[in-house]
Amino acid sequence: FRPGTDKEQNTAMPLDDACCCCFSSAPPQNAKGARGQMYEKFHQFDNEWDIRMCDAPCKAPCCCLIGAFPCTWCCTQYTMRKRVLEAQEPGSGLKNYVCGQGYLPKCCCGIWNPGHCGESSCPSCCLCCEAVCCPGLVITGSRLLAMDMYQIQPDPCDNRLIRFNNCLQLLSCICWILAFIDGTFQECARIIDCVADCVFFSTAGCMVAQ
Repeated sequence: FRPGTDKEQNTAMPLDDACCCCFSSAPPQNAKGARGQMYEKFHQFDNEWDIRMCDAPCKAPCCCLIGAFPCTWCCTQYTMRKRVLEAQEPGSGLKNYVCGQGYLPKCCCGIWNPGHCGESSCPSCCLCCEAVCCPGLVITGSRLLAMDMYQIQPDPCDNRLIRFNNCLQLLSCICWILAFIDGTFQECARIIDCVADCVFFSTAGCMVAQ
């Protein structure tokens, strides 16, 4: 368990509460289906992260910078996934690699079907493609696998930051749709898109450090 959670230390408002106070830190409620059961399972675990995402920039700044830098993204995510898989089964390399590590079910009429995308024949190539084409999925897959392996529950701070990031990505999509309909929204869409990208890579950097 992470030390230092006594009442005196929790009397002040944490940084994540001040920055993302509009977003709930509670676990998903009434989640349905296989994904809902998966989220409920994580919240029943007993262990905690050594570093919360909102503490990562101060406690592990170098890892945060490397994980958030777009130019090193592919190499960082490749290394992270391989390290988690090696921790799960030492000496296995990428033998147990699956796109998203199976945490995202098949979709797009079966076009995306984890475990049947050529991972067994060319795992390195598939992992590189996942890191480039699905940046959110590659970091989430590694993180969820680590949480499964060590029975780590999500931190309320993490929930809030992830929801903040998801909200900005959705807002960016909405703005670009409006920009296609009405050209006057293009400048707004570019600004929101830039902010959303910065928040995404910052959040990803915190996950890498964690």
